[in-house]
Amino acid sequence: MLIYDTEKKGDKPIYEYIYECIKRDIHSGSLKSGQKLPSRRQMALDNGIAEITVANAYSQLVTEGYIESREKRGYFVSSDMDVICSGGICENVPKKKICNLDSDLCEPDTGSKEHSVIKLTDASLPEETFPFDTWSKIARKVFTDDRSACIRTPEARGLLSLRQAIAGYLERARGFSADPDHIVVGPGCEYLSNTLLQLIGGSAMVAVEDPGYMCICKVYEFSGHKCLHIPIDENGLITEGLSGSNVRMIHVSPSHHFPTGCVMSAARRASLVSWANETGAWIVEDDYDSEFRFEGKPVPPIAASDPERVIYMNTFTRTLSPSLRVAYMVLPDELFDVYSKRMDFVSGTVSTSEQLTLASFISDGYYERHLNRMRNFYRKRKKAIFEEMERSGLSGYFDVEGDGSGMTFMLRGKLPFDDRRFINGIRERGLSMNSLDEYCYNTQKYSPVRYVVNFGSLSEEQFAHAAEVMCDVMRNCLCLS
Repeated sequence: MLIYDTEKKGDKPIYEYIYECIKRDIHSGSLKSGQKLPSRRQMALDNGIAEITVANAYSQLVTEGYIESREKRGYFVSSDMDVICSGGICENVPKKKICNLDSDLCEPDTGSKEHSVIKLTDASLPEETFPFDTWSKIARKVFTDDRSACIRTPEARGLLSLRQAIAGYLERARGFSADPDHIVVGPGCEYLSNTLLQLIGGSAMVAVEDPGYMCICKVYEFSGHKCLHIPIDENGLITEGLSGSNVRMIHVSPSHHFPTGCVMSAARRASLVSWANETGAWIVEDDYDSEFRFEGKPVPPIAASDPERVIYMNTFTRTLSPSLRVAYMVLPDELFDVYSKRMDFVSGTVSTSEQLTLASFISDGYYERHLNRMRNFYRKRKKAIFEEMERSGLSGYFDVEGDGSGMTFMLRGKLPFDDRRFINGIRERGLSMNSLDEYCYNTQKYSPVRYVVNFGSLSEEQFAHAAEVMCDVMRNCLCLS
């Protein structure tokens, strides 16, 4: 029996309070690995709350990997929770060296495409999502009130006003207390990742997720660093792959992996942090697409609880526009000292006027209101796309995989078919789509075949046409196979 005093919830929703209580008991060891939890109905009766409240709390715990649902048996504390102790550090971790990494979105090079092609993996954003009126109003005010500032050389780490605005946003939205002095602003995650390589020095080995964001690996390798490709599964990075390596930095996206959409489990996070502490390696936490969680509460970043070895990184390209080349990272104390000694002489790389506009956009509350509108916009679009899959019959050929967040999901084939024939067939009909295999660094092939869909730039009309084409081509593939 689990009974919690809901009078102590404060201003939190009851489901969030119950979620936090269970999570705390797992961390403290009061709830053991593999232990069965009360049913949703029993938990509701014991605590005098609605069953839907328990369902929401359990759902968030499942998403973060603290508990697991077993068909017809109920809910259990995840079987790998024995790696978590009350201090958040895992035991039985390989005593080897590791590293840190990050990511932005990059589509594999599939060759030149005509403009008429509907790209189902296109990372661009619809024009109607950008807040043109508000942005232009703020920009005009900046050019009127801050003319002298607009033409000064940008500060190395970014304008203080922008760094303060970012720190405030992280505190409110991500539960992450960041020192504005430790925030570094740059023109994209690739640029910031390259800066990190200068800080760790030499030709250190770095690690990346496999499958994962292809461009970041190219950045590391082009800079003369070797890349170790660590496999992932439904629980995120398989941390055992770091055992025996000389990795100095690892780039991960634990809250929403690209392109699979999986969330790194709590046990894997603890194992990764423990490995970094044991080996002195760095973790680059790329908080990719964390703003677009459509179900439950946001997954907390690793940096919020274990900031010493974690470099938090994010960008505004996914929430505002890919043309707005502004990203940022939060450096831990040790790396910030290195940065101050080696890199603080460098001129800033993002225009002052753009930084001033963005700082005001965040500080005046426009950014969070914009995010709320975008979440509603993409939630409706995603719902319409899934309904179109049912209407068109596409759901008869493919299942959807993903955790319900972000602007990407995967289509997994239900029946055996010729992947090449299917891709060539839809290409002849004006569609372009990438398979999950194209995001893999090794020769691994996924079976059944999985395709990555980025619905952010797709209109409902475009997807309806794409679904019709895919159904037609698939019928031919199945008839000929």
